[in-house]
Amino acid sequence: MKITRLLLGAVAAMALVMTAGAGDAIAKKKKSRCKDGQPTVIASYKVSKGENIDFQISKSLTGKAGDAKKGLKWMVHRRLGNCIACHKVSQVQALAKPDDIKSLRSYGFHGKIGPPLDGLTERYTEGEVRLIVVDAKKAFPDANTIMPSFHHKKGLNRVIKDCKDHVMMSAEQIEDIVAYLMTIK
Repeated sequence: MKITRLLLGAVAAMALVMTAGAGDAIAKKKKSRCKDGQPTVIASYKVSKGENIDFQISKSLTGKAGDAKKGLKWMVHRRLGNCIACHKVSQVQALAKPDDIKSLRSYGFHGKIGPPLDGLTERYTEGEVRLIVVDAKKAFPDANTIMPSFHHKKGLNRVIKDCKDHVMMSAEQIEDIVAYLMTIK
């Protein structure tokens, strides 16, 4: 009887230790939902008077021009830019091949919530486009826009706890997107 109690006590103790260890393992495995390496640093920039809208960011956030090829990559990235979820861009849609599911997923399905981006360079200067991507609410204060602020973190609502104090995109990614947007005719 003493041996049985001793064995049961040992098994219970082992179970307790294993359960506590399992909880630690689960906690270690849990990944941040902010999974694309979103930065916490906001680039320093100066807002000035715009030509077509009230404001613009006339100078590059990084001090250099972005890479338009990378900009396309960020625009269609489903968790970062995802511009085509809301905006139609004929130039991007033309990259979709009807018989290639991967290309259709990347380039083929465009939203109709936001305005089409075709002719963007005829409507806005580069500095205005930069401000729209950085902080659309500053660019269009009276429009009640649902476009997210991609490089701004003050005054945001319903941010995932893991992503608080992060911006959606780095200054370099913003400049890449601006470079691509400026190629759209």
